Amino acid sequence: MNHEIAKYSGISLSNFNYHFPTKRKLVLSIFCYMKVNLSGRINQNINLKRESSPLNLVKIYIEFENEFKFFYLDTYNVISHYDFFGKELLIQVDEAILLIKNLIYVDVGKGYIKHGPGITERTYDDLSNQIWLNCHFWFAQSYIRNKNDNILIKCIIACFNLLKPYLTEEGHIKYMSFVNGLK
Repeated sequence: MNHEIAKYSGISLSNFNYHFPTKRKLVLSIFCYMKVNLSGRINQNINLKRESSPLNLVKIYIEFENEFKFFYLDTYNVISHYDFFGKELLIQVDEAILLIKNLIYVDVGKGYIKHGPGITERTYDDLSNQIWLNCHFWFAQSYIRNKNDNILIKCIIACFNLLKPYLTEEGHIKYMSFVNGLK
């Protein structure tokens, strides 16, 4: 296995073994790299584009997950073999859900998402959680159901459908434009 990873990484096996003497060190390095990579993508997008929305975040996350699906498709096994990841992953999940919720609140303020009777903070908590769940498990369910065409776009559309009942007319137009721009 080390030989294959070293070859794929473009470094010598001896150099690879020097830097990653144990599987734990390798897995930890990969996880740290993934965290930095995802944070960079999110920060770059939010800082550069003032029109960020939950769907924009979904697009970033699902593209990231597609690149690192070897990890996400095997999350349970990674956590069961390396228990310290459980805590780290929980922190990452909580941060992702909070970021989605904050973007929902930004769009509430812009008039794109409804707020009022029957819609509470719990509604936004549940919606944020459902969007995260949808993204996180999208590849696994796609492979189980053998639905491998246009996976990224279908995930974003599914998240749009989760948001749809809460969108104002202006929000529906904005989000529909985002979705149509993907096709």
